[in-house]
Amino acid sequence: MSRDQVFISYSHKDKGWLEKLQTHLTPLQRDGTISVWADTAIKPGQIWKEEIEKALARAKVAVLLVSPEFLASKFIYENELPPLLEANATEGLTILWIPVRPSHYTRTVIADYQAAHDPAKPLSGMSRTKQDGALVETVKKIEVVAPPSSLSSPTPPASLVITPADPVLPVIQNIHGWSAQQVRSLQQQTAQALKMPVEFQDALKDGSQGPMMVVIPGGRFLMGSPSDEPERRDEERQHEVEVASFALGKYAVTFDEYDQFAHAMGQTLPKDGGWGRGWRPVISVSWLNAVAYADWLSKQTGQTYRLPTEAEWEYTCRAGTTTPFCFGTTIGTEQANYDGNFVYGKGQKGMYRRKTVEVGQFPANPWGLHDLHGNVWEWTSSEYDEKYGGAELRAVSARDSSSPRVLRGGSWSYGPEWLRSAARRGGDPRGRFNIVGFRLARTLTI
Repeated sequence: MSRDQVFISYSHKDKGWLEKLQTHLTPLQRDGTISVWADTAIKPGQIWKEEIEKALARAKVAVLLVSPEFLASKFIYENELPPLLEANATEGLTILWIPVRPSHYTRTVIADYQAAHDPAKPLSGMSRTKQDGALVETVKKIEVVAPPSSLSSPTPPASLVITPADPVLPVIQNIHGWSAQQVRSLQQQTAQALKMPVEFQDALKDGSQGPMMVVIPGGRFLMGSPSDEPERRDEERQHEVEVASFALGKYAVTFDEYDQFAHAMGQTLPKDGGWGRGWRPVISVSWLNAVAYADWLSKQTGQTYRLPTEAEWEYTCRAGTTTPFCFGTTIGTEQANYDGNFVYGKGQKGMYRRKTVEVGQFPANPWGLHDLHGNVWEWTSSEYDEKYGGAELRAVSARDSSSPRVLRGGSWSYGPEWLRSAARRGGDPRGRFNIVGFRLARTLTI
């Protein structure tokens, strides 16, 4: 078997860093320059250990995302590093490691190999812009040493090129109760029909990148909660809703992203509660502030950014699920940031972190979105209506700040019952709170 691909080794605690690297590698994969493998490529039903062994045997370049958890991983230490080190010594495999967080790497074999950038400056300590710059340089190094993808092929003569008919968007279906595999398949079909990747970033006028966005396919679902759902409230009446295809932020908007807007507009930076800025979700921003950021980003990118409607938010949070949480019938503090002194259903008590955490630290839902449960409440564009009279489908004008706006998702200081997919509350659009942030939606051109 020939060695013809890039193998990424990482701890699952660092999945957010894997996703960032994969984003930067996407252009090279798309044009067939390189082939990249990580264990996220393992399909349901495949024997995961066998698939990893096959990928190790094909690795020509190994990229290691080094952190304390990476160094502590027994599986990596016993199953991934030995064959990679052996191939480096006998078959010319290149090992390139990325310091993602501070670690005691000097007492390990990792110290014998060249880091992608200065180990004294791990990615976690950099600003968003510097992280992107460091990853771009890493990708350039990978491109130099990686073999061409076996998937690439010469361009056929023009006479042999067959131009397919333009794909069309999938028919709107009721996805209530769909499996994760079904909704991901629909998501892929929709992105292909739109001729765009599932995940993307729009460029700003200064050349920087906007928030990471994810294509969400249109569909119908039952909004609200069933009458027998524990802790439900009367305002969560179930009713069928149809949502058109759009894009939603992979993460809540971060301080790094919002501060760029505030600096550009000469506005006072929102307070961070003393918890830090960077990749933490921005807090202490009103609904009006969130709308202003969306308007600014729209002008910067030439695309239409906005807050999601309440219906879009719940549709995306559920991702086809019918349970109280997208993870199932209960939730734990290893899945979301909330007050772990309280439990939901048959769940167990957990941590109470007493503050926000960086976005992307917890598992994604089936659409690939993080932190829709907990961390911060998120503003929506909809007016709060206890009776679900249609306001959940509409966006309110920014000129009207007299009525409450819907908040969704729960926060770090609330119990798990408020993190349910159907849970909702209203908030003063002029208010600024350390438990409230937002994520953006983007209109897709069909």
